[in-house]
Amino acid sequence: MPIPETREELVAAVRSAFDRLLDELERAGGSEIAALRCVDDWTVKDVLAVRAWWTTSVIQWVEAGERGEVLDLPAAGYTWRETPRLNRDIVERAATESYEKVLDRLERGQRRVLATIDRLDDGDLLEPHRFDWAGRWPIARWISLNTARQYTTARAHVRAGLRNR
Repeated sequence: MPIPETREELVAAVRSAFDRLLDELERAGGSEIAALRCVDDWTVKDVLAVRAWWTTSVIQWVEAGERGEVLDLPAAGYTWRETPRLNRDIVERAATESYEKVLDRLERGQRRVLATIDRLDDGDLLEPHRFDWAGRWPIARWISLNTARQYTTARAHVRAGLRNR
């Protein structure tokens, strides 16, 4: 999946990947597959919880960047090399949530992503070096990697789980 270079490409990629994931979940039975193991020891619900966290987090990073805040990425107490530990901790925190609540968090995050894309001007969205935390990459790249790419891999994991069931 190429990194979108325009606002329109970004919106299309995010919407398409999200809609395909939701369609896959609905076709597979929705909450009926929540406990289905689909990647390593993760269930469908676990995968969605991790995707919801990353979706929400990228928007929080953008908003913090707009306020000029210095961020501890990817999250306080974690380095980028520790994302597997972070993801495991996300799964543990979501263990008591229902599938419906996790899916609702993901859907709310998706709406915030689209609203943020709409709100940002092209410079902030598409030009590199606009926010210190983003380094040499434009925000559009960060949004794409933490939403569209994540939704696409989540869909692949769900499909694999269904095939292996």
